[in-house]
Amino acid sequence: MAERSRTAETGSAIGSEDIIAGNVSKYTVLPAGYCGQPKKGHLIFDACFESGNLGRVDHITEFEYDLFIRPDTCNPRFRVWFNFTVENVKESQRVIFNVVNFSKTKSLYRDGMAPMVKSTSRPKWQRIPSKNVYYYRCPDHRKNYVMSFAFCFDREDDTYQFAYCYPYTYTRLQHYLDNLQRRNMDYFCRELLGLSVKRQLDLLTITSPEDKTDLENSVMQKKIKIPKLSLNHVEEAGEVTDYGEEDVELRHSKRQDGRKQSEGTHKSIEAVVARLEKQNGMSLSNTSSPEEAFMETSEGMNNMDDAVVPRILYEELLRSYQQQQEEMRHIQQELERTRRQLVQQAKKLKEYGALVSEMKELRDLNRRLQDVLLLRLGSGPAIELEKVKSESIEPEPEVQKTFSEEANTSTYYPAPVPVMDKYILENGKVHLGSGIWVDEEKWHQLQVTQGDSKYTKNLAVMIWGTDVLKNRSVTGVATKKKKDAVPKPPLSPHKLSIVRECLYDRIAQETVDETEIAQRLSKVNKYICEKIMDINKSCKNEERRESAKYNLQ
Repeated sequence: MAERSRTAETGSAIGSEDIIAGNVSKYTVLPAGYCGQPKKGHLIFDACFESGNLGRVDHITEFEYDLFIRPDTCNPRFRVWFNFTVENVKESQRVIFNVVNFSKTKSLYRDGMAPMVKSTSRPKWQRIPSKNVYYYRCPDHRKNYVMSFAFCFDREDDTYQFAYCYPYTYTRLQHYLDNLQRRNMDYFCRELLGLSVKRQLDLLTITSPEDKTDLENSVMQKKIKIPKLSLNHVEEAGEVTDYGEEDVELRHSKRQDGRKQSEGTHKSIEAVVARLEKQNGMSLSNTSSPEEAFMETSEGMNNMDDAVVPRILYEELLRSYQQQQEEMRHIQQELERTRRQLVQQAKKLKEYGALVSEMKELRDLNRRLQDVLLLRLGSGPAIELEKVKSESIEPEPEVQKTFSEEANTSTYYPAPVPVMDKYILENGKVHLGSGIWVDEEKWHQLQVTQGDSKYTKNLAVMIWGTDVLKNRSVTGVATKKKKDAVPKPPLSPHKLSIVRECLYDRIAQETVDETEIAQRLSKVNKYICEKIMDINKSCKNEERRESAKYNLQ
């Protein structure tokens, strides 16, 4: 393994893919220039097992690997199949695998097909999402066709296996044929046709043992009763294990076990063949001449209550019915997946609402602490000496309770406080924060104002006054509508923040939607600009009236 690891350090400079001799075996891919024991995340590739195929691995970057597959036996120009395992992964490790030497110009990967994947903890084959699979022609690799797919490993202890499609090994086929042969069915015959690279080629014959040619012709020509379709093989399909409902990027499509489906199909075929053999045997034993057989068949068809169809039409109907059953199962799986997604989204919305309420509570607590600190520093209006001393000696009970709770626990969730309780009332004035006081009567009148625009404009007049606003601007930048416009000094940023906080408290009483709150808060500068323009316009109108009076005099 150490020898193969040193080979990986050279990257793509190893040589052409013609030198690929065998499958990789516990091949550790190390970054260029790395010396030492492999760490977690240094992937180990293996394809030394039945139906495995992976001849070479090149380390491109930390997240990208080029894979070279071996050609088919006795056909070096045909390179399609791949099947390999990957281990020694890190949790949440994302990689891109590029199978760089495909020989087919057209592939179902262009039409939505995706590679298969399974792991030791989830042994059912599932498909990688087709949105993560790309099939294209790459000029960097002799203009060969490249299939790239992205994948995220979610469990460190698992060994992951990737394949072109559902693997079906030679050993599995032989076991299945041996089981059929041990049942000694009259209509099943297994013969050795030849050998292919030391492996036997079986010839299977499924027909009546009496007369194969006559039975084949009669089955294709005569009409048969439709046997009852057994759906046991549909109900016995294995359960599907979903990859990572918790979060992870390994979200494969659900599929059923191909082996159980093939067994169910074989059971159905055996039932049909047995029914044909039974009908054929009955017709041969009970009929003495062709004329009598024809008469009995006609009478039986006239007396039959069940519908009869030709065999070809029956097989088409059977295939159509099975396809509809398969589509119905896929629809049910999609509905179940959609239901789970909706449940997860509902949980996220619930958590989001809890976070919003916690953020509001923390913002209220922060403002109250700021007000207490400003009172201690004497930034507010004149306060009675005794009250100042009492506040400086003994902190407020709520603040003291807050400090004690923060000392005892790492997380603190204060109780929600009404908007009016967050502002300090003193000597007929209301403290809005940052040393800004407004008249208490005007403040109460402001709270009953309708509309965000009117509320913001009246609050700006209360904080700055009309004399200051008419000589200021919100941003301090000259307007572009006038060429010779002179920029006015901007408004104080901390006072603008007080206006936004007051408007936020007002909006938070009406809605909890953060998007709506942010949208309404974004219009604060616009409202103040409109108020400044209204004040300047009224001042100009007043000057015009005075000049008109002066001219009349």
